[in-house]
Amino acid sequence: MKKLFTPISIGSITLKNRFIMAPMENGMAGLGTGDVTDRICEFFKERARHGVSMIMPGSIGVSPEGRGLPTQLSMWEDRHIAEHKKLVDAVHSEGALIGAQIYHAGRQASEAITGLTPLAPSAIPCGLLGNHPKEITHEEMEEVKKKFVRAAEISIAAGYDLVEVHFAHGYLLHSFMSTHTNKRTDEYGGSFDNRVKYPLEVLKSVIDVCKGKVPVQIRVSVDEYVEDGMHFDEVKEVCRRSEELGVDSISLSAGCYDAVEYAIQPMFVPQGFIIPFAEEMKKTVNVPVIVAARLNNADLVESVVEEEKADIVAIGRGLIADPLFIEKIQNDDKENIRYCIACNQGCIDRVLGGMPAHCMVNPVAGEEADRKLKPAAENKTVAVVGGGPAGMQAALTAAERGFKVNLYTNDGLKGKMEIVATPPEKDSFLIFENYLKDQIAKKGVNVIEKNVEKAEDVEGDTVILATGSKQAIPPIKGVNGANVVLAEDVLNGVKTGDKVVVIGGGLVGTETCKYLGSKGVSCTLVEMLDSIANGIGATFVGHMFAKLAEYGVTVKTGVKVSEITENSVELEGESLPCDTVVISTGYRSVNSLKEELEKRYPVYVIGDANKPRRILDATEEAYLTVNNL
Repeated sequence: MKKLFTPISIGSITLKNRFIMAPMENGMAGLGTGDVTDRICEFFKERARHGVSMIMPGSIGVSPEGRGLPTQLSMWEDRHIAEHKKLVDAVHSEGALIGAQIYHAGRQASEAITGLTPLAPSAIPCGLLGNHPKEITHEEMEEVKKKFVRAAEISIAAGYDLVEVHFAHGYLLHSFMSTHTNKRTDEYGGSFDNRVKYPLEVLKSVIDVCKGKVPVQIRVSVDEYVEDGMHFDEVKEVCRRSEELGVDSISLSAGCYDAVEYAIQPMFVPQGFIIPFAEEMKKTVNVPVIVAARLNNADLVESVVEEEKADIVAIGRGLIADPLFIEKIQNDDKENIRYCIACNQGCIDRVLGGMPAHCMVNPVAGEEADRKLKPAAENKTVAVVGGGPAGMQAALTAAERGFKVNLYTNDGLKGKMEIVATPPEKDSFLIFENYLKDQIAKKGVNVIEKNVEKAEDVEGDTVILATGSKQAIPPIKGVNGANVVLAEDVLNGVKTGDKVVVIGGGLVGTETCKYLGSKGVSCTLVEMLDSIANGIGATFVGHMFAKLAEYGVTVKTGVKVSEITENSVELEGESLPCDTVVISTGYRSVNSLKEELEKRYPVYVIGDANKPRRILDATEEAYLTVNNL
């Protein structure tokens, strides 16, 4: 038997295998109240029934001012016992254990969310949130400690199997330990011993109340990834002291809000980057070590435990993307795993916006109660026109429902997926493209290489029109010149000169600059609005700006292009010399076949053909449309 599927004990509990679901924010608790909802219960039940040994359902706030999100679980009042018992019972009913991760967001809470002033070791605002924390007093520290204890008591009363104290990600206890956020001059600031004093006091109080009832673990960032922050040598000592206090296991993560990309790793952060830290931590402590962070490859996950680099793996986004992830590994069905691609669009980007987590590659995620696949009620053929992500998801959903499916494409099965994957660090999108292609073949979809020009070219009872979009051409004098190309052309391999002006500073424009910059091309980015990269998620945008700076991209915002000439782009009051001009000013839908097709068939327009948006929106619309046929 693979070691991954052997039991392991954490204190007084035994996990049936080496998989836990990582404590990732999901945005599914009651808005403003933090109450347990049917949505969150169904979400975790679906993961529990498919093999995970224990679920950590995300951070649970121990006090009103310490909640970081409006849709986050709460745990400080007597009524929360009954609330959490609903979630505990739901997970237990499907055969998994469940742990409570109790935390206080500290300086990473926001008065805009809680209506209260955030508390922090020092009054240093969080750069990501732009908030106004106050320095916590000794009296307030004692009150917060009591709230952690009360949350632990509520956890036990509600039936949780384990309590985890959050020592990671820049939250209150972590921020006390870090010189990046702790500038105090009293006995809780300055030296390492002083900085770890309060977090360890809180931990000891929680251990005391849990002793003989449930095990306690900590979650800690192996490195804060800010220059003046907490690094691994100090983290190891914190974990050693925590074990001396009675901690039963150590769960490893990374980062803080000032380096958020290491806390919720996008695709540009290497898979399994925490594994070497876990291997070293196992030499430091004698309790089980849990490792997380982009473990979205089955062979990698197996190697972690088989080679004893960690005792347990924590999978978060991987189980959002595919609830059957663990079963598929156990059954040697790895080729059918629907992997997370670390795009963060459906999960953390939505959650930070106050919405429940969804998933680009799994349109059911977060909506388990309402998006159950419906078996086909009649024997009919669904014709899908278009082979991009919307078309492929539509064809796959139709086939899974039991329909016969004809999928028409004149450019293979890809749409814009390969263009999206062309810029540096974006090739993870091809994982999803390859999954869709593979599943379409396995589900018997009839792929027809054909340019559909008229209704007679299509055979079926219902038509799904997923013909995508084209780049919009702005009404600029000279835009049709020989030196002008589209961003998509560049990403498809069209050569440019050595000096380029890119018009349009959205996602495609900035990624095109990053792509050209990586090849040594001198770029100037021009945008009418006052800012660029609007709509790019929090875990990507900082890295994007860093890369643009690294490649020397000149950015001009709040300017309008008046003319493009043979060797320049003319702004109002400034001329930008260049060899090539790249257009990236948005998209327009391609759906000219709609009216003719409607004369013969019921027609449903999806994806960019309906409205240019993200792949996340395209796959969701495809699933919902086809599941409701």
